Amino acid sequence: MRIAVLGDIHSNHVALEACMRLIEDNDIDGIAFLGDYVSDCPYPSKTMRILRNIPDWYKTWFIRGNREDYLLAHRYSDDGWHYCSQSGSLLYTFEELTSSDLRFFEDMPIGMEVLETGLPPFSICHASMQDNRLLFDHQSPLIDEIMEQQATELMICGHYHVPYIYKTKHKRIINAGSAGMNSTGRPGEASMLIISSEGEKWQAEHMSVPYDVDRVIKEFKTSGMLEKANVWSRASIALLKTGIDYNYKCVMLVQKLIKESGAPFDDEATWQKAAEMLGI
Repeated sequence: MRIAVLGDIHSNHVALEACMRLIEDNDIDGIAFLGDYVSDCPYPSKTMRILRNIPDWYKTWFIRGNREDYLLAHRYSDDGWHYCSQSGSLLYTFEELTSSDLRFFEDMPIGMEVLETGLPPFSICHASMQDNRLLFDHQSPLIDEIMEQQATELMICGHYHVPYIYKTKHKRIINAGSAGMNSTGRPGEASMLIISSEGEKWQAEHMSVPYDVDRVIKEFKTSGMLEKANVWSRASIALLKTGIDYNYKCVMLVQKLIKESGAPFDDEATWQKAAEMLGI
C-alpha cells in the first residue's frame, strides 16, 4: 500500500493542485491530511473545494490543525478579529468559508491511529497526538517525551514547516513538511510525504513538488487579502518568494517591540515597523 501525506496547505490551492497531479500520476492508494488546510494564502474556498472532493476518489484520513481550531472558536467568541495585520488573514479566511466547511473541520480529530488490515499501524497528527499547537522539531528537548507517548512505531506530523525524520531504536517521528508554506529555503516547492508498505515496516520518502508560486503571489492582490491583512500577507509573500518563514520572524519581532512599547499586539504601527525592519 502507498499513502501520500500532506499537511499545512494554508489555502495554497495552487500547491495542492500540483501535489494532486503528482499523486494522480503515481500508484497511490490513499491520502492522509494533517491539518492547517486554510489561512495565510488567498481564496481558501478553492482549497476547500479540492479537499472535499478527494474522498470520492481516494481513501482519506483528515486531522484538524490549530488553524481550524481558531476558525471554529471564532464562531462563538469575541476575539476582536478585525481587518489588520495581526488578525486580518484569519478574518478573511473565516468570511470566505461556509458553515459546511466549518462542520467538516469540526468532525476531524486532532490525531488518530491508522489501522489497515495486514499493515503495521501508524499515527497521524498535526503537531502531537495530545496537542495540535505544540511546536517542536528534531532538535527539541520535547521530542523524546512525545515519542515515549506515541502508541505506534511511526508517527507522522506537520505544524513545523520543515520536513525531518527522527528515530530511535524502536520508534520514528516523521514531519511531512508544508505543502503550502514550505520553509525549507526552496521557494516554489511543496513538501509532501509518501509512505509504502507490503506488510512490513513503513518506508518513507519526502517529495518536493514544484508549482507556480507567482500565480499564488498575484492572488494576494486580486483577492483583496493584501489590503485586509497587510503585513501578515507581506510576510506570507516573502515566505513564498524565499522559503524563509517571515511570518514567524514578524511575530517574534512584534512581540519584542510591544514588550518595549506597551502597545497592544494588534497595534498596526508596530506591525508596520516590524515589516520595515525585516525588509518586507
